[in-house]
Amino acid sequence: MADSVQDGPAMNALIHKAVRRDLDGFGNASTEFPAGDTDRAGAIAKRFQWFDTLLTHHHEGEEEILWPVLRGTPEDTSEVGELTYEHERIVTTLAAAREAMKHFGVSASAEDAQAARLAIGDLKAAASEHFAHEEGEIVELCSHADPEALKAAFKKMGRNAPMREGLWFLQWVADGTTPQETAFLHTLIPTPVHWISKAVVGRDYAKQTVPLRV
Repeated sequence: MADSVQDGPAMNALIHKAVRRDLDGFGNASTEFPAGDTDRAGAIAKRFQWFDTLLTHHHEGEEEILWPVLRGTPEDTSEVGELTYEHERIVTTLAAAREAMKHFGVSASAEDAQAARLAIGDLKAAASEHFAHEEGEIVELCSHADPEALKAAFKKMGRNAPMREGLWFLQWVADGTTPQETAFLHTLIPTPVHWISKAVVGRDYAKQTVPLRV
């Protein structure tokens, strides 16, 4: 990562873009759901499990690896505390969405589809507030951090994930990127890794994502 102060936040913005895209997809899928379609409900719920895992691990990585590097001054520590508080709200709304999606995936009822839609709406509100705050402050926070520690933190984030999760993550974050964003991803992650990701999980990712786009 040539410039962690800029490239790290830019990568985070792509992750946020993927989260927003999926939340819109889950909201639309639950709103337009034909009651009683158990196959479709199960597919939507299964796809949510991947979303849940990736979002959870992303925020855990920030808190465990990145946030300590950004607490360089009392002011920065306070700012990071606010970001952490927002994570806690996301954890709460994500847990509610997880339960709602679980019930919806089994019952495929109109009532549970509505409950899932409302839970996704709450999660989207919490995530949107946090992302706007983080994206507005992260570059300045990074500029105050020790450059080598910051570079190491961004490099470490996500490295402990199981291989299949890492490959799925790459398909997920690259999904729907612009040519400029795709080129940026290739500057951070070697092209052969993109090929491996597509070869190993690309077809499964595309298949499981279909319910969010119908």
